[in-house]
Amino acid sequence: MIKTDVLIVGGGLSGLTAARTLQGKKRYLLAEKEPLTGGLAASVKKNGFTFDYSGHLLHLHWKKTGDLILRLLKNNHYKIRRNAWIHLKGGEVPYPFQANLYNLPDKIKSECVCGFLEACLRGKGGSGHARAGMPFKNWSINTFGAGISKHFMLPYNYKLWQYPLDRLTADWCAPFVPMPNPREVLEGAYRTRSTEMGYNPVFYYPRLGGIQALPDALAKGLKDIHTGCELRSLNLKTKTAFINGLGAVKYGSLINTMPLKYFVELIKSPPAGLRALNAKLRHNTIYVLNLGVKGTSSKKHWTYFPESEFLFYRAGIATNFSRHLAPKGCSSLYIETATYGADLDPGAAEKKIFRGLIKGGVIKNEKDIIEKLWLKIPCAYVIYDSARNIALPPILSTLADNNIHSIGRYGAWKYSFMEESVKEGLETAKKIITNRAPRR
Repeated sequence: MIKTDVLIVGGGLSGLTAARTLQGKKRYLLAEKEPLTGGLAASVKKNGFTFDYSGHLLHLHWKKTGDLILRLLKNNHYKIRRNAWIHLKGGEVPYPFQANLYNLPDKIKSECVCGFLEACLRGKGGSGHARAGMPFKNWSINTFGAGISKHFMLPYNYKLWQYPLDRLTADWCAPFVPMPNPREVLEGAYRTRSTEMGYNPVFYYPRLGGIQALPDALAKGLKDIHTGCELRSLNLKTKTAFINGLGAVKYGSLINTMPLKYFVELIKSPPAGLRALNAKLRHNTIYVLNLGVKGTSSKKHWTYFPESEFLFYRAGIATNFSRHLAPKGCSSLYIETATYGADLDPGAAEKKIFRGLIKGGVIKNEKDIIEKLWLKIPCAYVIYDSARNIALPPILSTLADNNIHSIGRYGAWKYSFMEESVKEGLETAKKIITNRAPRR
């Protein structure tokens, strides 16, 4: 039997950061089920193209983690100013929609501005305040008014989450939904203005290697990384994990970064009520169609597609993050489509996607496509609903009582970004080292 101070489940950004922080201070063992580390921050190479699992960009908000990430990447990164758009009614509006209404047809613009002002007169517009568990639909109408909600907020978020918006809560919105004040909304409706608003107006991306460059840098020099080793079951009483390729592993503390719902399902003889709580957790699935195309003159980074005639909700041009992601004269695109509890037929989906890309002006001709690669994210966005609010705290508390720290976007079952995953890996490992890991 293998014995270790800390067992880390999952070799994504949180797990690798935790391992890096523990090295030389605590015995650790990191088990990753895939052949390579990286998790969803991985890249796949195919015929000269480098494809990521969707548009994974680095939004740096904390000095400590930001400095760590840039130090690890050394000079292998670009600092990029966002160039994002929304396709609507055959035209385009800069992102964020609510602060850039000037390109809209007059009738739609009037609906949006009047609706927002009505929300302001009710004393709620622009505040972004949401009581815990407030339905997203209600929050959107209260915050932005009927027009902005009708033309962008509601149709786009339904395409993304694939979940009823009167059951989806607004608990996830901060800091991901930009909140312009009334002056900014009015200025954005009647004059061209800066679109540098929200949590990601500036981001970083590796110059070479795709987003895989970051987990590769984190993993460099780590000694106890085991790939191709999947967690099969867990005994909380004996603190023993059973892992393919390793057998039984006895641990003191465990850091989990795999999707919480799947992790709990692996616990043998779980505490009473845990499985019932776990059954309440929901998520959607994202299918990413990566395309290699011959040339593109667009300088956009990505475009949102809220209208139902488009199967996908977002289309991005990865080679505008780094030209090194494709052979010379070619571009790399990523197209994202969401489902909830249903499989996507790739053949049928491709036909609809290609038609949509041409209609949306992303590509000119289907014949320009020279490479394609489907990547599936089975657990993509965790669903924020009343059931999550009820189930999540006691699940995490039960795990903490058993010296298990479930962290990262999926371990903590939340909507977050890559830097936050690095931050949680760093902080959790430091607390274990000092024996101050808190109970949730």
